[in-house]
Amino acid sequence: MSDTRLEQTEPKDPAQTGTGEAGEFHVEEKATSTPVVEPVPTAELEAKIAAPRQAQSRAGTIEHLAARRPVTPVDLTSTEIKERLSNLRTTITSVVTGYRWGNISLEDATEQIIPLLNVGSIYQWAPVLVPFILEIDRAGDFIPVWVHIIERDDVPDLPTDADPAETMIGRARRIAILMLGNYKTFIEPGQSIPLGFKSRQSSKSIPKVQNLAQFLGKLANDPNTSLYATQSLAKQATTEAMQALITALKEAEGWAKVDIAEACLSLNQPRFYEIVLASGLDRVQGLESYVAVPIYRSIPLESYLRGGNDVAPRLPQQAALIFGQVLQESMKPNAEADTLPIVFENDFAPLASALFENARSAPSWQYVLAIHRLATLLGRYWSDISRGTVQDTRIIEPVYACLPMMNEVERWMNGPGRDVLLEALTSSDEEAFIPVVKILGEMREPRAISPLVNQVGATTSVTNREQAIRLVHTCDTLARLNDRRAVQPILQLANRVVDIEGRMARSKRRDNLPFDDEQIPGSIVYAAIIRAIGQLNDRATLDFILRAYNDFDPFVRVEVLEALKRLDPTGEDARSKATVREALNDPRDSIVRIACQLVVQYRDTSAIPVLQRITETRPEVAATSYDALRQLGQY
Repeated sequence: MSDTRLEQTEPKDPAQTGTGEAGEFHVEEKATSTPVVEPVPTAELEAKIAAPRQAQSRAGTIEHLAARRPVTPVDLTSTEIKERLSNLRTTITSVVTGYRWGNISLEDATEQIIPLLNVGSIYQWAPVLVPFILEIDRAGDFIPVWVHIIERDDVPDLPTDADPAETMIGRARRIAILMLGNYKTFIEPGQSIPLGFKSRQSSKSIPKVQNLAQFLGKLANDPNTSLYATQSLAKQATTEAMQALITALKEAEGWAKVDIAEACLSLNQPRFYEIVLASGLDRVQGLESYVAVPIYRSIPLESYLRGGNDVAPRLPQQAALIFGQVLQESMKPNAEADTLPIVFENDFAPLASALFENARSAPSWQYVLAIHRLATLLGRYWSDISRGTVQDTRIIEPVYACLPMMNEVERWMNGPGRDVLLEALTSSDEEAFIPVVKILGEMREPRAISPLVNQVGATTSVTNREQAIRLVHTCDTLARLNDRRAVQPILQLANRVVDIEGRMARSKRRDNLPFDDEQIPGSIVYAAIIRAIGQLNDRATLDFILRAYNDFDPFVRVEVLEALKRLDPTGEDARSKATVREALNDPRDSIVRIACQLVVQYRDTSAIPVLQRITETRPEVAATSYDALRQLGQY
């Protein structure tokens, strides 16, 4: 589950409220005297949940990262908070009872409850409000209102750095989703008779029991609601809720899959382990650690890493990818000195041994990738231990336990391991391409140059991000291998797949392109080509680089100036200085800052008048311009 935790108060009689014990699910007709929930047509629920849009992934990222930051809990002992909650209880109770008895319509109840939920940050108040409201509406009479709120959209056209969960409707929608986790079923059509009296909204028709799991399962596939829908499904823990999670796991992408995997693991059901592991790191590009770490902490990976005839081949491969991702995550500096790197939270040495043993008997690129990261991690920690900078025995002992096999690991990686990677590079395995290319670049494997150049030469167009990202890794690896034979194929690639003339004809933009702009794949590839050429440091490409500064996308222009730092570090070519002076007037502030650095690097005193004008007319970059003038001896 996510870092946002919810408390709940248990009902006195689960059979009367449809809230049952964990793992229990009731599908039965209710007697007239039993509290039931007002009808909500299932077809209507399904029809009104929009499919996730790719352009929404930015908002999902902002919200998920915010949910993972530490927050100060609401102080329930505070007199002020107690008074606020007391007043809130009175008002919410009035709305719930008014709706229950038919004195308030569905629309009016929705309009009245939304501002009442806008009490503060969703990340602070959700653990308080959900059990608080449950005490008021244990019978679930308010479920139609919660559904009606969920059906509304978040605020449109928010700034790119805004959190949709922290708007009034955003908070209400997320509280509504969390509230559904307290109820297992609703009746369609039905009646609600809390306290034993007949409600005005009741119906004489025969009640038909439905459940909320399918509705929440659809919300779990949307990265903008998955954080909350998965918590509700895990709280329900019924057969239908578990089935909804597993079904969603097969289709979810990005943050939605992260949330679903965490929810599945939080159920502590070993029967789900292989399903979650088999799904692995698929469809979570850029978010691999958010899936790998919970799996590493929850699923015993050693038996899967060892493989065997009784284990499906995909499971050891996915276990190796998970272990490799955790190894990579464990090489990042910890924010707190006393925090144990994640990989050492489990018994590390047996995992490393199992990984290497099965790699030799059943080699695959997934195992080679994990072993490469294992060797890198052990080398780093061994160096730190030797210098005395690491003294934690929880790290020292497992590292020492792995050292005896490292000579053998090195020999294997320099022979069969590299061969496995090169074979995967030329195979039809799309999943293997990017990780294999990255590892070959890190290993400086010269035999990778020819197949990578062939890949570049075979590319005639780029129509989507996936193609563009493949080319980014290809160009970056060719640059890292530092063979200038790659220069001409890379330049020819730019002329084939990038509309250079058309892009130059457009006015220079200040802001990045919109997320779904059709020019983004071209920008990604163009920037990668410029970056690779700069790293290959072939002075003959200077004309191409200088011309690229006229591109309309600031993402590309930034790479041009960075490449100039390498291709013409002293400004020997007058055109380089002229381009840098032009960049001082760029509409993008970050580009002006880089240009100021280059003016100083070139010692270009002819740029002084422009710098002086910047200090007077562009306050956002005035400090950088002033510093450049100071370094040029003007102050």
